[in-house]
Amino acid sequence: MQPAMRAKARLEELKQDIEALGKEQFSAGADMMQMLVFFQKDSDRRTEAEERRRREEREERREADRLEREERERIRNEVAEAAERRREHDIKESRELREAQQRSDAAREASLAMDREDNRRRYEERLAMERAEARERHEQLMLMLSKQNKD
Repeated sequence: MQPAMRAKARLEELKQDIEALGKEQFSAGADMMQMLVFFQKDSDRRTEAEERRRREEREERREADRLEREERERIRNEVAEAAERRREHDIKESRELREAQQRSDAAREASLAMDREDNRRRYEERLAMERAEARERHEQLMLMLSKQNKD
């Protein structure tokens, strides 16, 4: 072959090598781009998964807090209801004790009034009897005195 032909063939060969390298480089660039896109998508998926996990954890915490608040509210209501029942029971018991005390006081007062009336009646009876006895003694004494004066 002639040197010009060989140079041309060599030039063609170099061109083909350059094109092949360009294609390889483009292919490598496309592969890099695909890898970058893949990594970007993977990163996005991980970020979304992390956000989803955080959101779920946040929702779980909110739900747990809500349940805890409801439990505290239920307990507070039960305690308040028990305190209200105790208070009502104490009021009722106090009222019953007061009424019983009033009945007892009224009965004692009635008994004392009856005792006073009975004592007054006995006193008046005794006084009347003592007057009658004193009158009788006075009459007897007067009779004796008049009898002695006659003698």
